[in-house]
Parts: sequence; structure tokens; C-alpha cells
Amino acid sequence: MALTGAGLTVSTVQSTTESASPSTTSDPETSENDALQACADSWNDHNENKGNIASIATAAQAENPTAYIHVGFSSVFPDRCLITVANPSTMYAQQYLQDGPTGWPIAPAWTGSANDLDGSTLPWNARMAQDGTIIVL
Repeated sequence: MALTGAGLTVSTVQSTTESASPSTTSDPETSENDALQACADSWNDHNENKGNIASIATAAQAENPTAYIHVGFSSVFPDRCLITVANPSTMYAQQYLQDGPTGWPIAPAWTGSANDLDGSTLPWNARMAQDGTIIVL
């Protein structure tokens, strides 16, 4: 398995011995969590529209607004981060595909009902602050 994005590469290698265990390799060595954090860092540092996205993601919520977030990688473009944002009050969801290591689009790559999201994006692994900053859990 190989994960890449935000300038990082994570791969799993298995040897031919019976007691093989997965290991990660990259330059420098990173884990999958490091790669996900790199995606969140890219979003937090380079997305000029994150505040507007946060307001949509927390619309119709009174106290303690919460946006559900999945930080991962695109299955179509595996070297690009994919951020899924969902609002539990409106069931509205958006997906943003990273333009490059320091670029995020203003318009989402996909919008629709949270019910229509692919199951691979449903393990919510992050939260979004009201300013649009992503915090990986």
C-alpha cells in the first residue's frame, strides 16, 4: 500500500518471511498519521477559503458547532490530499482535492448529501475549528 500527498510518501512493504510485519518507509521516515497531518497542515497554511468552508460546514448549528472531517487521499489521484467536510445538521457534504503541495481550490470537487459519501471517507478522523483550521484526531 502506498500513500502520498503534501510532499510525503508512505508505503507498506512485506517481506517473504512468515513473521513479516508491515513497515513504513519514506524520506524522511513518516507514518500514515504524519502524512494525514501534512495534509491538514497544507490545508491550514495554504487554504485562503477555509473560513468560508467552516461557516457552511457549521451552518444551522447553535452551541458548539461541529463539522465532521475526513482527511485522506484521493483514490483517483493518490498523490493528492482529499478533505471531506460534512455538516450533521444539514447533511450537506463537500470534498476538496488538493491542487498541489501548497494549493487548495475555492470550489469543492464534489458537493452533495452526506448520505452519498463513499464509505472510505466516513471514518471521521479530524475536526474543524470555527476558523476552518483542521485538527487531526
